[in-house]
Amino acid sequence: MPYVPRALAGTIRRAMRTFPAVLVTGPRQTGKTTLLRAALGDSPRYVSLERPDVRDVARDDPVGFLADAGERVILDEIQYAPELLHYIKDDIDARRKPGRWLLTGSQDFALMRGVSQTLAGRIAVLHLDPLAVSEVLGAAAPTSLGDLLEGLCTDPGNDVPEFDLADWLHRGAWPEPRLHPEVDRDLWMQSYVQTYLERDLRNMERVSDLETFRAFFSLVCASTGQVLNLARLGRDAGVSAPTARRWLNLLVTSRLVVLLPPYHRNFGKRIRKSPKLHVIDPGLASWMLGYRTTDAIMNG
Repeated sequence: MPYVPRALAGTIRRAMRTFPAVLVTGPRQTGKTTLLRAALGDSPRYVSLERPDVRDVARDDPVGFLADAGERVILDEIQYAPELLHYIKDDIDARRKPGRWLLTGSQDFALMRGVSQTLAGRIAVLHLDPLAVSEVLGAAAPTSLGDLLEGLCTDPGNDVPEFDLADWLHRGAWPEPRLHPEVDRDLWMQSYVQTYLERDLRNMERVSDLETFRAFFSLVCASTGQVLNLARLGRDAGVSAPTARRWLNLLVTSRLVVLLPPYHRNFGKRIRKSPKLHVIDPGLASWMLGYRTTDAIMNG
């Protein structure tokens, strides 16, 4: 897969100058491992905890496992061996060397709870989302919201490469279908959703009715870009309000959905008003809604 430079790379390097540990988390298949290995070269040792044999060694002798890791190591998929976090904490407390531990993990409740309880003050937690338009087009990303608005208002067409909106809504921003046109978009999305429902979701929390959860997710996709109406989502899915809230929290924790807080001059209204709901990838949202072609998306 061709490597597209990610905007988060600079933040990772800055964090490594200060923090002994850096965790890059985010949805499955966003390129967390690729980012670390490309940004840091061959200097860190790479260890994948997704392999059962590696996990067994780490669990049987965590002290020896970490001692053999080297001066700088990438521990990939740390959520499979969260018990290592306690031993990483002991190593950091013994010698606080910046940038020694580089961790990746798909975001879930157990991992983030373990990080916050064990490595608080010792680790920088960074989130990697699917590709941004600026990353794919090789355009300079704005450094702040003010810069973005200023550029749009002063010269909307300045230095903006050609952008195919229909294709972006169809294929989305996950690196594999975005960077490889030969990848079958429908098969890839189907596999992604199936893996999320049958593996990731069950690892986070037991959901007994996966079909109803899938229908709830489809309703969430239909509401992307709109003000969150949790009561309506629960009612349309046929589940109780507490279940709808719990399921939405699962999607937010998985980073498949983000909630954008409202902006008001009155700070109290920022707290009271409902956020907007956004599915993190437009291709995933359009696939969940049954759109299989760009024409269907643009004319739907």
